[in-house]
Parts: sequence; structure tokens; C-alpha cells
Amino acid sequence: MSVGAKIDSAPYLRTFATFLATERASRSTTIRDAGPVKSISPSVMWFREIIFTIISVDFALSLNQFYSCDEWIALNNHTSSQSNCSLYGISAYCTGNLEGINDIRMKMVENMWICRFPNKTFDPFHILRHMTQLRKLRINYSNFTHFSNDFPELKHLEVVNVTNTAMAYTRPTLFRKLPALRYLDLRGNCLDHMEGPLILNSGFKKMYLSGNKWNCTRNMKWLLTYDENGRGKRVADKDMMRCVDFKYSGRPLLAVMDFKMQMRTQCSHPDILNCSCVLHYIRPSDDGEYLIPMVTVNCSHRGFQDLPDFLPKNTTILHMTHNRISSVEVLRKNPIYLEVHDLFLDYNQIESIDFLEASRWLNNFRVFSLRGNRLTKFSSHILDNALERNHQAIKLHLSENPWRCDCLFTPHFQELLMKYHTIIKDFSNITCKYIEGDGNFRTSVITLNRGDVCKLPSEYRVQPIELLNGILAFLIVLILGKLAFDYYHYRRYGRVPWIVTKLP
Repeated sequence: MSVGAKIDSAPYLRTFATFLATERASRSTTIRDAGPVKSISPSVMWFREIIFTIISVDFALSLNQFYSCDEWIALNNHTSSQSNCSLYGISAYCTGNLEGINDIRMKMVENMWICRFPNKTFDPFHILRHMTQLRKLRINYSNFTHFSNDFPELKHLEVVNVTNTAMAYTRPTLFRKLPALRYLDLRGNCLDHMEGPLILNSGFKKMYLSGNKWNCTRNMKWLLTYDENGRGKRVADKDMMRCVDFKYSGRPLLAVMDFKMQMRTQCSHPDILNCSCVLHYIRPSDDGEYLIPMVTVNCSHRGFQDLPDFLPKNTTILHMTHNRISSVEVLRKNPIYLEVHDLFLDYNQIESIDFLEASRWLNNFRVFSLRGNRLTKFSSHILDNALERNHQAIKLHLSENPWRCDCLFTPHFQELLMKYHTIIKDFSNITCKYIEGDGNFRTSVITLNRGDVCKLPSEYRVQPIELLNGILAFLIVLILGKLAFDYYHYRRYGRVPWIVTKLP
């Protein structure tokens, strides 16, 4: 709400009209006194009337001219930081630090413009408390960063315009003592947030807040509230407010706050009641017609035994570390996970990922972290086929798992690690688990030779089953030998073995 500097011209016009009347009377008297000695031709009289008319119109227009701060300062040549004020009836222009403005005429001012206030703080209570008739206040092109006090009780002040200043923050109570305030313009300043909605009178109409440096990571959701006080409805240009912070730069503030409120509502769902949700980014759609929020959900250290069946809409990053999750079947069954591109499942109890073979999620993930689980082996072709098709995968973490380094699994696993080492970021930290008698414990899988995993142990130890087999083989040979001896003895001597004679 911009307020122009309209000078009160009525007293000056009355004075000028009196002057014209006096001038005409004087000319008539002069002509009459001159008598027949000298007369003025009608053409000269007509010319003088035109000149006076032009002068009077120009004078009247000059008294009703609108001045900006720069125009007024240039016209009056104000260059110092000292207080300088010009009064035009009930209107006043001021510049400088406004110290010592005690002129009794200032108490009757109704319209005031303050230009180029040099101080870092502006104390409205000290400066304005005596201007009890003030109706319109405009502060422009000034260096102050905040108001050091609330406005004094000014019963007639209807319009406050504070634009193009360095004002960086305000507080809810700043204008609460202005019962007649109807319009408030705070455009073009350096405000990055408001601690809460301003406390304004019930008759307040419109507020303007665009053109500030809004930090949309702060809480401004009160703009969306339409309670009995109409706090959000009073902001007339909220559709023009834009974010300038690094996360939401250039995005409409109203859309950001709306996305945040929707996210908070969905984040209170019973399935994720103890989780935290953050709106980490907002991107334009592929056709640029609308905005798409991107939500991060953190459910780490919450005791989950399974992945949740519900997530807020547009969840793209999910943290589920340090839980007791043992299965990833939900990634294949639940379609809500198709939007989850970054999944962190570190330090859980997952033993297999074979169930994800040829799943849509595995073919479209961006980040998949499985550090510190119970993976020992898997079919290498599952990840090989997925990473061949998935062109947006950038990170896959598999370290701190008890990988079994044997002759069947390890060679294929090594090929996978070498082929996708730019995606499997921790490939050098993937090590073998402990197996008694295996010297590869804690050895990096990528550094193993085939001979390290496909050879017999250097020190052979007889196993119990092998000992039993040896004994049985010895007894079989002994029995067969005894049978051959008895047969030979019978053929040569005709005598049967002793044991046969004892049989009934």
C-alpha cells in the first residue's frame, strides 16, 4: 500500500487568490488615477491575464505534486545525516536520524514520510509518540534492521508503509497498539521470517509482504490459516511471496508451506508415528506445469521389525538404520516404495536379497545401503541384471556383512565388484567372515586370488567320519583275506575252518 505525498494546498491557494484580487484592484486604481493621460490597450490587458492564469495554474499544480524520497531529497539538497524536516501544512518530509524533532508543529502532522534513516535501529515509540494526529506513515530507503520498540498508541494511524529498507525481522506485537490501522506495507525489505502472525486490530484490512528474502525452512505456515482472526487471509500478495533460501530458492512460499502441512499430517500416521519427516526439496514437473515435493522420512533407531506399509506421499528418501528388519519383501510387494529412490537399511538383520530378483524397485533405485546386516552370499546375477538396466543407480553399500569366501561364490562376487566399482562405493571394505582354519578372515574380497579360495587347507586334519571309513575299509579287507585263507586251506588239506565245525 503506497501512500503518495500530497501537499495540503488550500491555505496557499487562498493566499494566492487574495494576491490576484489585490493585483487586479491595484491595476484598476492605477489606470483610473492616470485618467486620460495614459491608457492600456485591450491586447496588453489580455496578455497579462493569460500570464497570471498560467502562473496561478502552475502554482496550484506544484502544491499538489507527488514526491518520492529521492525527488524530495534532490529538490531540498539534503545530504547530511542530521535531522532535516520540511512541513507542508499537515504533511512532513524528514530525513536523517530524526534526533531532536520537537517542533510543536510536528504534533499536528497527519502524513509523514521518513527517507534514508541512517541508524541500525528505529525506535518508533521515541520518534512518533508526540505525533498524536498521524494518519499515514511511510519509511523508505533506510538502513535500520529492526524496530527496537513497539509502535506507541496512535489512535488515528491508518496506513504504515515500510519499504526498501534493511529491516530483517519483526515481532508479533509491533503494531498491536494501533487501533485504527487498516493497511500495512512491508514489501521490499530484508525479512527472512516472521516469528508468528502480527497482532492486529479486528478492523485491519490488508497487508503486503512480497519482495522480502523469505527463508522457507522457517515456520510460516500461519499464512495458510483462516481462523476467526483472518490472519492468513489478510496478506493480499501472499501468492507473490518467494523463497530465497538454498533449499527452496525461487519456489512460491505458499506452495512450500502447503506441502509442509500436508507432510506433517501424513507423518502422524500410526505406521510411522515415531518417525521424523522433512521436506528436503521441491522440483518442477517434467513439463514445468506444477511442483513436486520430495520428502525424507527417518525411522532409524525405532525398533522396526519390518518396513512400514505406509509412507507420506512423495517420499523419496527413507532411513531405516539400526532396527531389527530381516526381510525386504515389501520392496517388491508394496507400490508406495516405487517412489523411494534412496533406501538406507544399515545395521539390521537382513540375510538375503534374492527375493528382489527382477523387481521394479531394484531396477529403479538410486541409493541402496545394506551395511552391517547378515548377508553371506546371494546370486550375483540378481544385482548384475538390475544394475545393467538401472541407469540412475549411484550408490550401493555392502560392507560389514559376513561374506562367505568360498570357491563357488567368491569368483562371481569379485567380478560383480570390479564391474560396478563406481556404484559399489565401499567395495574395498567388503571382507570375508571368520571360518575356523580359514586364513582369509577380514581379507578384502576384491584382493583375493582364486587359489586363496579354491584350495585345500595346508594342514590336513582327519575328520571323525574319515576315521570311521578307514576302520570299516580295514575290517572289509581283513574279512576278505580270512575268507581267501580258509578257502585255500580247505582245497589243499580238505579241512573246513574251525568255526564251521561248531555250527549246528
